[in-house]
Amino acid sequence: MTSLLLSLFPIAAWLLAGYILGYLLSPRIVSMLSRAITPFVWIMLFAIGYRFGQQLSAMHQVVLILQTALLYSVGITLLCSLVLLVLFRPNVRTQATQHDLGIMHVICECGIALAFLLAGLGLAMLTAHWDIAVPVPDSEFFLYILLFLIGTDLAHTPLQRNAIRPAMFTVPLVVAMVSLLAGALIAWATDTDIRHGLLLASGFGWFSLSGVLVTARLGEFYGATALLTDLFRELLSIIVLFFAGARYPLAGIGAAGATAMDTTLPIVRKTTGASFLVTALFSGMVLSLAAPFLLSYVLSLFD
Repeated sequence: MTSLLLSLFPIAAWLLAGYILGYLLSPRIVSMLSRAITPFVWIMLFAIGYRFGQQLSAMHQVVLILQTALLYSVGITLLCSLVLLVLFRPNVRTQATQHDLGIMHVICECGIALAFLLAGLGLAMLTAHWDIAVPVPDSEFFLYILLFLIGTDLAHTPLQRNAIRPAMFTVPLVVAMVSLLAGALIAWATDTDIRHGLLLASGFGWFSLSGVLVTARLGEFYGATALLTDLFRELLSIIVLFFAGARYPLAGIGAAGATAMDTTLPIVRKTTGASFLVTALFSGMVLSLAAPFLLSYVLSLFD
C-alpha cells in the first residue's frame, strides 16, 4: 500500500502544480504550453520503446514470452473495448467533435507514435548488442512534464456539466470484470491453467507492478510474461485511443486500464478532449488501487 501511495503522489503533485501555475499564467501562454503536449508524447513513447528494448534484450525464452503476452494483451484489450463500445454505443455520436480528426490524420498520428516506439526499441537493442550505454531519461521524466502541461491546460478548461458522469464509475468495474473473463477464456482456449490466465489479466496495464510481484512468486518466465502482457496492453491502448478515442472515448479509456491516470493520460487529452480527463483519472486510479490486491490474491491461489 505504501508503494502504491508513493506512485500516486507524484502524479497528483505534478497535475496540481500545473493547475496552480495555469491559473497564474495568461491564456495565451497556457495555449503555447498546451501545444507542447504532442511533441512530449512522442518523446515519451521513444523512452517507453527504449525501456522495452532493454527489458526484452535481458529475457530468456523471448519468442514464447512474446507469443503469450501478445495473445493475452490483444484478447483482453479487444474484449474490454468491445464491451464498453456496446454498453455506451447510444451516445457515441455526440463525441464527434473537433477531436475527431479524420482517418488519414489518425493513421499519420499512429504512424508517428509507432515510429518513435520502434526508434527507442531499436536504440536499446543496438546498445545491448554493442554493449554501450546511452543516457536516455526514463519515461517517467517525460510523463511528469506532460502531467504538468495537462494541469496548466485544465486551469483554463471550464469543467463541463457532464465531466463527472455515471459512466466514470462503470468503466473501471467493467474493465476489471471483462479483463478477468478474457484471461480465463484465453487460458481455457489454449489449455492453460486458468490461474495463469487470471494472473496475466490482473495487472490492468501496470507492468512494473505485475512484473515484480509475479517474478518474486513464480519466477522469471511468468514475471516477464506478465510484464510484457501489461506493457502491450498499454501500447495497444494508445492505438485504440488514436483510432477510436474521439468517437468512443470510454472504450479508449477502458482499453488504457490503470495507465489512464498516468502514461496514457496525455493521449486521452489529445484524442478525447479535456471533458473526459476526470473519467480517465478516476478509472485509472481505481484500477491501480485494485491491481496489487488482485494480483496478490491470484498469486495466493498458487500456494
